[in-house]
Parts: sequence; C-alpha cells; structure tokens
Amino acid sequence: MNAVRRSRMPTAHGWPHGLAAAALAGCAALALIAWGTSFPRDADDTGDDRVGAGRTCRSALPSDQELSCGTYGFGDLRYLCPTPDKPRHCATTTGVRVRNTGPSTVYVTVIHGARQGERRQGPEREIAPGRTADLRPGKGHLLFDLTLRGTGPVKSLTVVSVR
Repeated sequence: MNAVRRSRMPTAHGWPHGLAAAALAGCAALALIAWGTSFPRDADDTGDDRVGAGRTCRSALPSDQELSCGTYGFGDLRYLCPTPDKPRHCATTTGVRVRNTGPSTVYVTVIHGARQGERRQGPEREIAPGRTADLRPGKGHLLFDLTLRGTGPVKSLTVVSVR
C-alpha cells in the first residue's frame, strides 16, 4: 500500500505557505502606500477615467525618470466623451492643451499610434512654469499617453482643454 506522506508545514517554493502569503501581502500594502503618497488623486476626482479639463498629473520622480500621465492623473486620453454614461458618443481625441502648474520647467512627450498595440513617441516638448502647450497625436492616430519629467522636485501638468 502506497502512503502519501504529508508535511506538517506545506511549502511553496521552499517557503511555508503562511510566510509566503504574509510576504506577498506586505509587498502589496507597501506598493499601495507608495502609490498613494507619491501620486495623490485630485480632490474632485469622480472616478471617471476619461481625460478632462482640470485633471492633474504630478510627479516627484527624479529628473531622469518619466511618469505616465495617462496612468497617473489624466485618465484615458484616446477618446473625448461628452458624459461617462454615453460611451457611444465618444470622439477620438485630437489634442490636449496642458499648463505647467509646477514651479519648474517640465518636458512632455506624446505617445501615439494608428491603432492599439502600435506606439510612437513624439519629440519631447519643453514647457516653462505657467505656460501652456497644445499636444496632438499624429494625424489619424490615437493619443495613448503623455509622459512627464523635469528637473525640479515637483512636476505638475494640468489639463486646460481637450479637443
């Protein structure tokens, strides 16, 4: 008769299950805390993930690192929708006007493509504090993202208008 011997402490990749689960939970909690303190959400954020006037992208990353404003602040840049409850009435975003609302010069790059899965990176644009810039995808392209970097301790862009 074959008997299966069971260990008193089951393991996963050499770690006891309880210890592995605790380590994973701890890492997830640290990631959430870091995200929440590094990239606060706007006070008027309604949970709608569409780009709109007043949305802000803030970064405290070092000057050699870029932040995705589509992910951390602006929301989905591909389409302009009049209201969240009417997704069929959305139009392709043709441009976004942004203002540098931070204390130092920022550098912004447009990420665009003709279709999902295709990404092109436009030239980096320099925007001085208090200045605005119109950012557009290539003709017939979708606007996938805007990346933000800069030399100051805090970089901040606010959407002025969307077309």
